[in-house]
Amino acid sequence: MVLGFTSPALAGAATSQNAGTAQAGALGGDKCKDDKENRYGDYGVLGDKDKDKNKDKCKGPKGDTGNTGNTGNTGNTGKTGNTGNTGNTGNTGNTGNTGNTGNTGNTGNTGNTGNTGNTGNTGNTGNTGNTGNTGNTGNTGNTGNTGNTGNTGNTGNTGNTGNTGNTGNPGPCISIDSDQQADERESKAVLTPDGTAFGAVQDFNATPPYTWVDLTADNYPSNACGITVAERGNTVRFEVVTTDGQVFERICSVSNGEPSVLECDPEDVWVAAVDQVPGTTLSAGSLSARSIKPLMSSKPLTANDMAALKQLATSRGLDWSAEKGFTKKSHK
Repeated sequence: MVLGFTSPALAGAATSQNAGTAQAGALGGDKCKDDKENRYGDYGVLGDKDKDKNKDKCKGPKGDTGNTGNTGNTGNTGKTGNTGNTGNTGNTGNTGNTGNTGNTGNTGNTGNTGNTGNTGNTGNTGNTGNTGNTGNTGNTGNTGNTGNTGNTGNTGNTGNTGNTGNTGNPGPCISIDSDQQADERESKAVLTPDGTAFGAVQDFNATPPYTWVDLTADNYPSNACGITVAERGNTVRFEVVTTDGQVFERICSVSNGEPSVLECDPEDVWVAAVDQVPGTTLSAGSLSARSIKPLMSSKPLTANDMAALKQLATSRGLDWSAEKGFTKKSHK
């Protein structure tokens, strides 16, 4: 390195030289000596350099160039020269004047408001939480004591007896009677629930044994409630009693034959009984309560009586029995 201190100072690097092998003839000096000292071998060397028979090395034929020797070690680096003194620092230049502040620029126009974004989808409704367990039922409270039984109230006064109700209408009047004066026949009389009187002569030797005759005629009372029959010879007397206690009678005759029959002249009307005391009637109280059962005569009904009554009931569209008397037919 060459260091100069002239102004301006310059420094330059010397051209570096690589250590290497000099070519033959390029070493300078005595060529033979150079060859002799050549560390890479001499031309024509056969053995030790001091005993070589061919002492004239220069004259001998030039041998092959020997191998390049190893590069020598790099020489030690020289010591670094002393650092020169630092030059004085130059004076600081004056600070320039501050420039004028520029005018403030105009405020830009406000940008347009952006479009409102779409409303997001409503989130799914969360699952309903589990229902909590039902609390335990509280214990039943103790039953309270039974209260004392109250005193029995005083018995109320007995109410006044109500007025007696009106007497109901009397039930239907049903009656039958018979009279036998001959061995072969018997006279009969029947009063049906509708108030109609029937009479007949029963002939025991005839079939049918008798035929019923409707005894209704002029002056027949509408409120007849009982009937009797009596025969003397060929004359038959029928009598009825009304609900107001009056007695009426009608006379018919018997026509003998097979069979004997009852004949009633249309001119034979109902008249007041001759044995009734004029201006008097039976006690109404004895007729106010009547049974729906037949009013029997003093004699019990015979089998012929019951057969006659059944025949009469059938002809009138009724039923008859000894227990119930005449009743309406049942329709199924």
